[in-house]
Amino acid sequence: MAFSALRAPAGVGRILPSPLRIIRSMATSALRSTTVVMGAESGHHIFRIKGYSQAKEIPNGQYMTLGTMDVGGHSWILHYYPNGKTSADTGFISLFLFRDGELCTSNGMPAKYKFTVLGLDGKPVPSFSSNSTSFKTEGFNVHSYGYPKFMKLAELEKSECLKDDSFAVQCDVIVAAVEDTSEGLAAAPPPAAITAPPKSDLQKDLAELLWKKDGTDVTIDVGKETFSAHKWLMAARSPVFKEKFFGSSTQRRTAMNHIQIDDMEPQVFKSLLHFMYTDTLPKMDEEALSAMATGLLAAADRFKLESLKKICEEMLCKRVDMSTIESCLVLSERHRCPALQAACMKFLDSPGNLKAIMAKEDGFEMAKKNCPTLLLEFFIKLWLERSTGEPKTTRG
Repeated sequence: MAFSALRAPAGVGRILPSPLRIIRSMATSALRSTTVVMGAESGHHIFRIKGYSQAKEIPNGQYMTLGTMDVGGHSWILHYYPNGKTSADTGFISLFLFRDGELCTSNGMPAKYKFTVLGLDGKPVPSFSSNSTSFKTEGFNVHSYGYPKFMKLAELEKSECLKDDSFAVQCDVIVAAVEDTSEGLAAAPPPAAITAPPKSDLQKDLAELLWKKDGTDVTIDVGKETFSAHKWLMAARSPVFKEKFFGSSTQRRTAMNHIQIDDMEPQVFKSLLHFMYTDTLPKMDEEALSAMATGLLAAADRFKLESLKKICEEMLCKRVDMSTIESCLVLSERHRCPALQAACMKFLDSPGNLKAIMAKEDGFEMAKKNCPTLLLEFFIKLWLERSTGEPKTTRG
């Protein structure tokens, strides 16, 4: 193979003539990947040189372009000199990196590059690896950076890295997003301290909106007391009030500015309204709150406030005793409260408790009248346990 036709302008690289296009095509790239981390972007490409023995015929000073890689907003070109870049590099492989594109007008970004020969297992071979070298991207299209004596041809040919007349080189490039102020890459600036956001004042603001009556557009009569409220908030919290205020009836949408609620204590409705505005119960001692739980549970079920209903149900579960068992049984049946029902059944599981409740003058009649489903379930459970000697449940 003759190379007398080679011509190139003065400078760091020389252009291959058309007779070498076949050899040039023997260089392929693979496994291109790019990773962006805080303050820097890194990428590595693997270039495989096929037809190593043919490439060795390229004279000293001539190169093959192995390919390009895009990292940090730049395109990088890798030049492979099979017989060294200069006469002083004869017998060595030279590798040089160029930045493709126009000259940067800024001071340039700090960057690093590294070349590594890969073994047959695809892993880097430390003995055939360059140091990680720093540079700036400024003017990189007119200055090449690389290693004129990257590795000896003889060492490559003796190694296991060369197989089937080919070997692979990995090129790593890191481009920082901040200017270098030291010999190496500048470290990414630490993230700004993140302080916890201040506690929301939404509950306080809505409570004030309620009790100051700012912008209220509906009045509610409960017993002998009248409350002012906002239709939009009550509708947002309760589907019952939403239908009442903004249902399909035109009359409802235009004239519903006063309503009356029967069968409810004013104090219960006041607590209900407070919960609708703040998602909390008003501050009161535990005894008073527990005493109100029965009426509040019924109100929550009536206006479909499920979260309030669960809160009341939990309070009542803690109060199941001989004095409350009857009312709790009724509530659990009437308002579909499974947790309260389970608490009542657990209380009645005790033979002494069951005997005491049935000994009351109206105990059995009350249960039969107000809780037929629960009563039936309980006696079936009791019968099964006594007949088999094992606890049984009647619901799946």
